[in-house]
Amino acid sequence: MKQRQKFIRKCGSGTAMISVAAALLYTGLCAAPAMAQDEDGAMAEQPIIVTGTRIKQNGFNEPTPATVFDGEMTRDLGIVNAGDIVELIPQNSAFQSDATAGITAGADVGASFANLRGLNPSSGTRTLTLVNSRRFVPTSDGGAVDLNLVPTAMIARVETVTGGASAAYGSDAIAGVVNIILDTDLEGLRLQADYGQTFRGDGEDYHVSGVYGTSLGDRGHIVFGGEYQKKKGIGDCWDVRQWCKEGWDVFDNDGDILPDGSTTGYNIPGSPTYGLPNYIIGRDSKQAFNDAHGVVRNRSPANPAARNYRFNDDGTGIIQFDPGDYVNANTFGSRSGGDGVSTYADSDLQTPSQRYVGYFYGEYELADAIKAYSEVTYAHTEASNSGVTAGPRSTFFIQPDNAYLPQELVDLLDGTAFSLGKDVDNQIPAYNSAEADIWRAMIGVGGDLGENWSWDAYYQYGNVNKHRDGRYSRVNTEFQYALDAVDEGEFLNGTANGNIVCRETLAANPDPRSQGCQPLNLFGLDNLTEGAINYAYRPVVQDFKYSQNVLAASISGSLFDGLGAGPVGAALGAEYRYEDGDVTHGDTPNYNDYAFTFGSDYGGSIKVLEAFGEVNVPLLADRPFFDLLELNGAVRWTQNTADNASTGESKKTDAVSYKLSGIWDIGGGVRLRGSRSRDIRAAGFRELFNQQVPTEEGSSQGIVDNFNIPGSPGLGDDPTPILNGGSFALEPESADTTTAGIVLRPDFIRGLRLSVDWYQIEVSDTVTTLPGQRIVDFCGEFDLFCDRITFASPTDITFVDARQVNLGSLEVRGFDMELDYRLPLSDIAEDWSGQVNLRVLANHQYDFKVQADRTTPVIDYAGQTGPVLLGGDFNPSPDWIWTGFLSYDNGPFNTTVSVRHIPEGIYDVEKTGPEDEGYDPTLPDSINTNRVAGVTYFGLAMSYQIPVGSGGDQNVEVFGAIENLFDQKPSVAPGGGGLGGSNYPTNPVYFDTFGSRFRAGLRFRY
Repeated sequence: MKQRQKFIRKCGSGTAMISVAAALLYTGLCAAPAMAQDEDGAMAEQPIIVTGTRIKQNGFNEPTPATVFDGEMTRDLGIVNAGDIVELIPQNSAFQSDATAGITAGADVGASFANLRGLNPSSGTRTLTLVNSRRFVPTSDGGAVDLNLVPTAMIARVETVTGGASAAYGSDAIAGVVNIILDTDLEGLRLQADYGQTFRGDGEDYHVSGVYGTSLGDRGHIVFGGEYQKKKGIGDCWDVRQWCKEGWDVFDNDGDILPDGSTTGYNIPGSPTYGLPNYIIGRDSKQAFNDAHGVVRNRSPANPAARNYRFNDDGTGIIQFDPGDYVNANTFGSRSGGDGVSTYADSDLQTPSQRYVGYFYGEYELADAIKAYSEVTYAHTEASNSGVTAGPRSTFFIQPDNAYLPQELVDLLDGTAFSLGKDVDNQIPAYNSAEADIWRAMIGVGGDLGENWSWDAYYQYGNVNKHRDGRYSRVNTEFQYALDAVDEGEFLNGTANGNIVCRETLAANPDPRSQGCQPLNLFGLDNLTEGAINYAYRPVVQDFKYSQNVLAASISGSLFDGLGAGPVGAALGAEYRYEDGDVTHGDTPNYNDYAFTFGSDYGGSIKVLEAFGEVNVPLLADRPFFDLLELNGAVRWTQNTADNASTGESKKTDAVSYKLSGIWDIGGGVRLRGSRSRDIRAAGFRELFNQQVPTEEGSSQGIVDNFNIPGSPGLGDDPTPILNGGSFALEPESADTTTAGIVLRPDFIRGLRLSVDWYQIEVSDTVTTLPGQRIVDFCGEFDLFCDRITFASPTDITFVDARQVNLGSLEVRGFDMELDYRLPLSDIAEDWSGQVNLRVLANHQYDFKVQADRTTPVIDYAGQTGPVLLGGDFNPSPDWIWTGFLSYDNGPFNTTVSVRHIPEGIYDVEKTGPEDEGYDPTLPDSINTNRVAGVTYFGLAMSYQIPVGSGGDQNVEVFGAIENLFDQKPSVAPGGGGLGGSNYPTNPVYFDTFGSRFRAGLRFRY
């Protein structure tokens, strides 16, 4: 009876059994069980209820690749955030974290999402994140859960199944499950305070936590605690890091314009850059004609004599401007060298953020076989990042009679208008912030049915309120009115009177939106008035409200004694989930006329009804060559109903997921294991309901390279609005996952555990975001998606529908490897004390194949560590990536050395460099180098416990840790996305951009 009650408590009162697992139990090592030393120092298995199954078993039985980090190890490493724990897993790709915000303003700024295998799409998730084996309310409109909301001080372990798990938990588990188990058995008081920063003095990080647990007589137990963390962030990349000042970026050598107005490029014989490849990775990135003084762009309709001049400081004169190299003919995008500010002058290295988390767990035995339990979580998060403020776009022309123009420029213009390049960030700093309040409460009851069966039922409610502010978004119409400044007297009667006004206000029937217009003087530095800024730039807001209701019940136990190898176990259950949300943008007038908005209002609801069954059959045991042979099967039926609040549409889909798996203990410490699963993922809230405003025609987001126009520049030749967003027509994804592996724990090497598993994930009907250019390319090359393009004539594209689609297939293959070796030093010399532990986690991904359609070529992105492609709908991984830990424990003292290795990678698999076969600088895919250097990061952590009070486990612990011990700078890998350029000159998903940093603090245990 006590064992069953303990099971209910450790497993969240059995709530882990709300859906089916297709696997068995697993423990601390990918292949190995959780271990504890018995009295003679031998390694003994501890029973742990784990993520993979709904049938109660103990031991080392997991048939799929899995990894566990326990709380003790994370404390040894000085980790205070759940997101940092998940980043230790080589199979995880940290595409969304506090290190990836850059200049991209997003509602999820500062959040940290699990992303196994790099399979998460940009507007959703294929990794399911659980807390205590239960779903957590999504904290983003893409369905992901922010790991910052988990009270790290209470984490007992983090379990990760890196394979299909839809039969266990339903939708979103195509890449696997991250299950964070909290210590609901905690007794006593735990306090912690610590501080961290980089060795350059920035990145200050304050963290405190407190947790208390106690029994309520013999029948109950409660645990409650709280945590606070504040990160002050790290400033703009170019300002704070020398490696960023080098300004590496990728430049287009395709139809670029020279100062004299002629063009040059890899495909223009006799031009200055002919003979160089189409793409150039080089230094000193700047944005074309982006200068704080304002500069006359090198494009029509400006008189050629007036081009390439910038204004002086006070805007009363002009100075020759050096435009640099590789300037696209459309005069936007990145270029190399010349005058102006760096591309990376507005890219935050680390997002400033803070979080408050409170947690309560309680349980009480109502009767000998019935126990009630409850769990409550509250969290508040805040984060922000700076970015780029929209100045005049390239098609906003300054008239030659503008009252602020110096006469010298007026003479050169000779009556022509011109396009102004202007960096307005100094006077109009962009700022994106988001804050959220999250509530989650659960109440349940469970117990025993006879000796062999148990039951569980619970109800859970979650709610998210997220508010987002964007400061200084350009209002296009008002901006153009304010930009068109004239002398009132000159305009009305030809005699200047010095009163400069907006031209539209002097019209016979002025647009009502011109009321209150104050002219913009964009020439020179600091000449903008507060009134002009407030007229032409307005704040934008977004509110995301989401709720989740879950009702679940399950029963599990033993059907009969089986075939002589053990009892046949079974589990059955059902779950109903209702999720409802909306995204609104306040009462902002003319909302669709802003340069940067957060999209249109949208909303909807998703109802999910599921039922599952699982059976576990031991076939043979304690026979020659069959220490154990066991099979497990599970199946889940899912019905998903979506209702679009914006359109009134409704649709219903049904899907079946399953998993078959088995283990074979041959003997002598050798185990074979394998699994096959069918997994599903229904499109999420944002993917189904998101509404967007078409991009600005002619802007860097509103132009395509039309295949009907030969010899066009790489950044495009056909201005056109592009519509992005979700689609209610999306169908569920499906995936077939296969794993096969071997586990070794030889008796002749005590303490050694080794596993190697092969995996294959084949995703069909993949939900994908295709950039507008990609759709145009597919139409031109393969006659695919042409129905998404509107042609006014064969040579004029007037609209591109780039909303999300179910696109082809995605196939990932590789090996997961894990080694764990624990050596008591007394095994070497009797008088030696302490223990040495070695743990190595590795992933070798040799295939990451994407095929848009059966008629299109397969592209294998495996080994790419350069730019993020296809809108971030997947994130390729290095072909090898591994993390190692070597620790020494001796009583109260621990020291741990960590190593993380990223090998040399391919910059872009769709390009060809001198290192690749078939390189030719005259080819469109040519690049001057197509490799990204590898890097190895080291860390060091130490801790020491000082006994206090009556002894036992009461102590004060002093700890410290250093990450990136040798201050390795990140590899050159530009192209992370952003507004016409890159977020960083590296890929922050894999390469550390913070530099060497430390954390130190105190823990108190009583």
